[in-house]
Amino acid sequence: MASQPMCFDEIEASALAYLDDQLAEGEKALWVGTTDVAGRRKRLMPLVISCLFMLALCAGLFALANPSPLVPILVSVAIFGGIPAFVVWRQTDYLRRTLYAITDRRTLILSVGRPKRTEAYPPEEMAFIRPVRWKDGRGDLYFTQFRGRARSGHPRRISYDHGFVRIREVDRVADLMRLIFPGVGVGDRA
Repeated sequence: MASQPMCFDEIEASALAYLDDQLAEGEKALWVGTTDVAGRRKRLMPLVISCLFMLALCAGLFALANPSPLVPILVSVAIFGGIPAFVVWRQTDYLRRTLYAITDRRTLILSVGRPKRTEAYPPEEMAFIRPVRWKDGRGDLYFTQFRGRARSGHPRRISYDHGFVRIREVDRVADLMRLIFPGVGVGDRA
């Protein structure tokens, strides 16, 4: 990368090298960011608390109904303890290895783990960008894309809730996208 892109996070050199490999000749990265993994984990707490409540409820019911409740209690622990633990671990692992970038030509979501993967969103495929802000200035930036054709031949609008998850300065990033891709609409929090 010839010049340093705007960045609100510390990003590993190997991730930046992978981003540099994905850029076309003459393409410049203007913004690079990552997910606030700890903040995203906090958003999963209702799932964890609900599962722990169900675990306690099932274990109590099995203890009351069975003289030997060990097996049903272990099954409950495996289901209501294992599922949220797996979900939190898996999402944390995935988001820790995800890098987001805005270039002068497109938007990129890069998975820098194994396997490495790049998703590219050129502005002609994006119809709408919707930032969702949280109290601390972080937020999600969702994309709506044109995919397929309606019977009338017009592109149909499909809400594609995939984009930048729990990024810092979400409003500034949305403003940057509005500046770089003027044909793409940027909306308010839904």
